[in-house]
Amino acid sequence: MIIFVTADGRAELREPDEFRSFKIVIGGESGLAALAGIATADAGGKTAWVAREAVRRLRGPEPPAEWVASFDKMIESVRRFGWVDDETGSVRAHIERTSG
Repeated sequence: MIIFVTADGRAELREPDEFRSFKIVIGGESGLAALAGIATADAGGKTAWVAREAVRRLRGPEPPAEWVASFDKMIESVRRFGWVDDETGSVRAHIERTSG
């Protein structure tokens, strides 16, 4: 699952049914500001805390129940590694940058 920020600064969810990986890819010259309302980048901009509800919104209106269950299972599988903020429920994602 990839939160992809397009070169013009729009966020979209790519590979929404891939629950074995989760990352943010920022395309072109787009900056971290494009993640407003979706994720908060850590200092250095290498990882970010992503709001679960933002991912669900990017998936589309009313994601199917089985998608929600698989997404929640994915999140819970990384809790033991410290990749889930227990206070906010946000999940950590690596940030990658591409040239296009």
